[in-house]
Amino acid sequence: MSTDARVSPQPTPLALVQDGMKQVMRVFPQGVTVVAMMTPEGPRGVTVSAFTSISLNPPLVLVSLSKASRLHPHLAQSSGFSINLLADDQRSVSMRFAGMDEAADRFKGIDFTPGKTGAPIIRGVRAVVECKTWRVYDGGDHSIFIGEAVAAQKLNDKPPLVFYQQQYTTTEKREPIPQPPETMW
Repeated sequence: MSTDARVSPQPTPLALVQDGMKQVMRVFPQGVTVVAMMTPEGPRGVTVSAFTSISLNPPLVLVSLSKASRLHPHLAQSSGFSINLLADDQRSVSMRFAGMDEAADRFKGIDFTPGKTGAPIIRGVRAVVECKTWRVYDGGDHSIFIGEAVAAQKLNDKPPLVFYQQQYTTTEKREPIPQPPETMW
């Protein structure tokens, strides 16, 4: 019996965990947002699915952004930002702000209004949360931005844009769920 000296190395335990995390996150439906801020050069924004609420008192939300993102320095230096929750009919908006089209100026042709912090609110989004930067934490290859909400508004009832199994989808309306008590979200 001969042995082959060119046996490929086994993946490290970290690589196995990373692969597992990718598989798990692909089967976790996530809402799609555009995090936007105003800079001295004009409006900037990036598609982000790592967004969640944290607290009602004070009203805090979390956004996570890769340190490798070209927009990372803008968000890190920003005193305020908006989180635009995209609707199902805004797939092209998500793709543009994710850098999947060739637009050098991601806001070119995108209708928006400045919010309370000056950050852009994109026309047609389902909802928006406007924040002032509260804290920034190291999160490995990402930074974790905590924003204190200064305004939050549902803007329409369009179906949400959802990212699931590496593709865009949406949700179907089902029968209403009874309203939870005020102690819950």
